Amino acid sequence: MNALKQTVVNGYEFCERVGADGFGIVYRALQPALGREVAIKVILPEHANQPEFTRRFEQEARLIARLEHPHIVPLYDYWQDTSGAYLVMR
Repeated sequence: MNALKQTVVNGYEFCERVGADGFGIVYRALQPALGREVAIKVILPEHANQPEFTRRFEQEARLIARLEHPHIVPLYDYWQDTSGAYLVMR
């Protein structure tokens, strides 16, 4: 995902890289179907393809999706494939 021109994954258009840490990279993206900007954190494959990580990732995504608080960024979507795990947030 280094070359972002025309990068589309699961209906999200990646626009620019905005940050990174030891687990992944955060991108500004567009969701054209709904006309909104989102942030997508791509968890690196070396972390996302570990069975224990996968289990915890799914549990945490479900938990975050249920939370509603002004200081918690809403989770819109998540998925995992061979290239990594993805969190889509406002």
